[in-house]
Amino acid sequence: MDFKEIKNTKHYIYDNKEEFRITNTTLPVRHNWRHGEEGEWVFTDDGFVCQILRKMDISNNSKKKRICIRTVCGTFLAKDKNKEMLGEEGIAENIYTFSGSSKGSEAYDNRKRNSRELLFARYVASGIGALKAYKLAYPDSRSSNYIKKRTDRLLKTETIQKMVSQEIKALLEKNDATPEYIIERYKTISDLAERDTDKLAALRDLAKMAGLFNTEDKKSEQVTIWAGFSPEQLEGVKKHGEPELIAHAEKNEKDEKEGNS
Repeated sequence: MDFKEIKNTKHYIYDNKEEFRITNTTLPVRHNWRHGEEGEWVFTDDGFVCQILRKMDISNNSKKKRICIRTVCGTFLAKDKNKEMLGEEGIAENIYTFSGSSKGSEAYDNRKRNSRELLFARYVASGIGALKAYKLAYPDSRSSNYIKKRTDRLLKTETIQKMVSQEIKALLEKNDATPEYIIERYKTISDLAERDTDKLAALRDLAKMAGLFNTEDKKSEQVTIWAGFSPEQLEGVKKHGEPELIAHAEKNEKDEKEGNS
């Protein structure tokens, strides 16, 4: 729970409905803040609870009226579906502007966000489940629904994908596991494995490395994690005479389940 004091009046934002109910046992909470009325309590897009302080019409250059909603999170256009009201971002520095903050603080927020995203990418690259990686990178996050949405969204962005790839590459180099070394080990397995299934598995992964299986209608993404292992551990690719894949994870387009974190 947090609050912003305006003209000697405290306006609160609650972390969730349960916290709101401790002091507001009977007041209703509207699920869609975009349809709320002035004075009503509403859910933010990530499950926090705040009050609509002002609802008003403004006109753009073409004199077309647009409905604006103001809360302690800032001012938002009700019909702008691309802009979410997020309690996780906290109380806006300036609730009277659409950005919620000045240009200087926006630049600071961008730097802070980028550093958090890099930390998230590093955790993912090290083999930690995406949901757990998000919680570690953003320890103030509380809403499980918000965490799942944000994790899924981050993993789909090109920026995060590049960050993860760069971090995995750095970890591989740190452990002397160059791409040439990995390919050589795969080829050794495919040549020496006694079982056809092991040979096929190694050849399939080699083919993927060569880009032979890349298609536009690919339904899932396979990621083999070698990061975090020493050269001695990487030598254990072949264990007790049987090929062994150190770490393998398959990520479908569906949301990652909590149990995988």
